[in-house]
Amino acid sequence: MHRIKSIDWPAWLGTLALIICFREGAVWLMTQFHYPELGNLVGLIGLLLLLLLWRNLHKLPARLVDTNNKIMKESAFAFLPISAGSLVMLVHMGKEIPIFLIVMCLSTLIPLWVYAKMAKRWL
Repeated sequence: MHRIKSIDWPAWLGTLALIICFREGAVWLMTQFHYPELGNLVGLIGLLLLLLLWRNLHKLPARLVDTNNKIMKESAFAFLPISAGSLVMLVHMGKEIPIFLIVMCLSTLIPLWVYAKMAKRWL
């Protein structure tokens, strides 16, 4: 009989709280500078810098790494509705499609590539 692996709820809740707090804090901070749309990016960069700093001083907890891996794996499904909305928007863009696609590819692929390199090297 297969044993069902139990969920580490404190690690999940702690990881999610860390992500949400950084994101909301960054959105609030960037709103003070009148650029709230940069909040997600600033939050992501801030969290990555904190984790890199922590990694250089201490070892990252295995629970945090495991939970992060599960979140990243499962969150791929969250992008399906966004992709459908993007396709609808593309239909209405006309001549602006090429520049939009370039910006979208660069702003998506480069951060994902950097994250993969960082995760492979430091985590």
